[in-house]
Amino acid sequence: MRTTRSRLAKGSAFVAVVVAASTIISATAQAVSGVSPVPAGTYLFTAKIQSDLGACSAALVDPTWVITTTSCLTSEGQPVVAGPPTRPTTVTVGRTDLTSTAGHVLSVTSLVPHPSRNVVLAQLDRPASGVTPIALGAAATVGEQLMAAGFGRTATEWVPNKLHAGAFAVTAVAGQTLTIDGTDNATTLCKGDAGGPLVRAGSGAPQLVALHDRSWQGGCLAESETRRTATEVRVDDLGGWIAQSTRNSYVALASGGALLDTRSGVGAPAGLRTGGSTTTVQALGVTGVPTTGVTAVLVDVTAINPTQNSYMIVYPGGSTRPVTASINASTGETISTTQVVKVGSNGTISVYNQGGSMHVRIDVHGYFTNSGGGGLVAVEHRRVVDTRNGTGTTTGTIPTNGSRTFTLAEDDGIPAGTSNVLLEAVVVGATGGGYLTASPTGGTADPSSVLDYASGVTAQGVAVKLSSTNQVTFVNRGPAVHLVLTLQGYVAASPTMGADLRLTPATQVLDTRANGGAPIKAKGELSVNLATAIGLPPNAMDGALISITVISPTASGVLTVEHAGPYASTPDGPLMTNPSVSNFTAGHHARTTMMVTKVGRDDGSFYNGQPGVVRIVNFSGGTVHLVVTLHGWFNQPAVAGS
Repeated sequence: MRTTRSRLAKGSAFVAVVVAASTIISATAQAVSGVSPVPAGTYLFTAKIQSDLGACSAALVDPTWVITTTSCLTSEGQPVVAGPPTRPTTVTVGRTDLTSTAGHVLSVTSLVPHPSRNVVLAQLDRPASGVTPIALGAAATVGEQLMAAGFGRTATEWVPNKLHAGAFAVTAVAGQTLTIDGTDNATTLCKGDAGGPLVRAGSGAPQLVALHDRSWQGGCLAESETRRTATEVRVDDLGGWIAQSTRNSYVALASGGALLDTRSGVGAPAGLRTGGSTTTVQALGVTGVPTTGVTAVLVDVTAINPTQNSYMIVYPGGSTRPVTASINASTGETISTTQVVKVGSNGTISVYNQGGSMHVRIDVHGYFTNSGGGGLVAVEHRRVVDTRNGTGTTTGTIPTNGSRTFTLAEDDGIPAGTSNVLLEAVVVGATGGGYLTASPTGGTADPSSVLDYASGVTAQGVAVKLSSTNQVTFVNRGPAVHLVLTLQGYVAASPTMGADLRLTPATQVLDTRANGGAPIKAKGELSVNLATAIGLPPNAMDGALISITVISPTASGVLTVEHAGPYASTPDGPLMTNPSVSNFTAGHHARTTMMVTKVGRDDGSFYNGQPGVVRIVNFSGGTVHLVVTLHGWFNQPAVAGS
């Protein structure tokens, strides 16, 4: 047997229906040889992963993750470092014939290597829509016949364009590996097959048992070796690690901190940001954010005294700038928005100013990671505080420099011990600009702003920390104002509870102005399918992180956002059965609000509506244009004891 640990051969193809597993050759991948291409429509979960090092095979184990062997993604003897790949890497999945246009070619945005096995998870930049991931199966048994698949070399082709798969017999099972033999079936694994799946293909859905690691490559093109045995790395027992590694849990910082303040030169040189300019700032390793293991940051972005109506876009550093605004600001006002931003491969985020000149501040309040933190739970929107009528508090405004403490009880849908909640905060009746801070009651005060407001009404999604008794204290640094809070979700006590946020590139789902479109009329409603916008299958999405931009309202009013379903209506239009989540004022050129919302699910209930769909209603006396942008989605949250 070769002593060199072979890589999945770059660009190599299958020799047979089987993928070579034994000595995956350095800088080369192995492919299944001795078999015909797989039938159309089968083994769609098998992927080809490619970088400038070469090509290997892989398997889709989640809509946004593939699994392969570590040796496929690094030079021989070098470790794979967790985080963004050090070289551009793509995954082709859902396409068993590489000459076709079926399936997807997706970019890899992050890598998670296993601490002790030749296994790595690679995150895709968006879901592999229409492709069913393969589930893990039970451990293999000696004598069992399993199928190996891969895009590696075959007996007759150096770089085949089609996926091959073939049968192998299991000859031994160890703690982290197993061996297979293709002699009886004249199958073998070749260069390019490395990292491909070893599958139990019974009467039910296929199950993933192992990945191709090393192979003797007997029968592969240009090989004189006759042995057809191979070594596979087991993954049947990695379910817990995969679940933990693919989760995106939230960690709140003890106190917010500035990543950027152009007035003082924090994070970047001081000075006004002019129209068309982009400022890039370090996000990792700053103000309490770890240097590694961070996928995104939750920030408060503030536009300060713009010289003309403008908007800003906040996005991952080093990536293509999205087309949708993160925040809109009117001339002379200071206003902020909360944004969840993926961190670029260089650990930075960028902010673009569209027009005029303004100062910009970005405060970070927390981050997302697959290590620690808590899972998120999107809930039906519920009004929990309203100082105008005494809901959840006493009646009356919060004075200048005054504070108000609120208790979010289990009756509000907040489990005891919850450390963070996601709210929409609405400041009402402001006679001038100001800002709010929020801290867990009785704990260390956090002086950083969670919401900068302008005169009149300002609405914004915020994430705030709670005390052990579910209390939060808001402090008002501005004129006396009323405060309205609507619960949108919470962070569970553990990453194994709740759901994980699957971040996506900012995806514009709706723009009512497009193609000469008409605005939404007074008390008008529309349904928006968030799941199909990124190709998710039905019921994959339980909740979503979206932003809604209200443009050119002709009258003041509010929006409601809820999962689509049957709702009460009158001859005058729909009834407001859900709390408002976006307040707007006639004459504003635009306002953007980020929010968490439940989406429809087909669970057999008449009331839960269409999968992945939300219903938006314009409760105002005038028309309004809307832009809806999807930033991420939640899977079905786990529950206690599951």
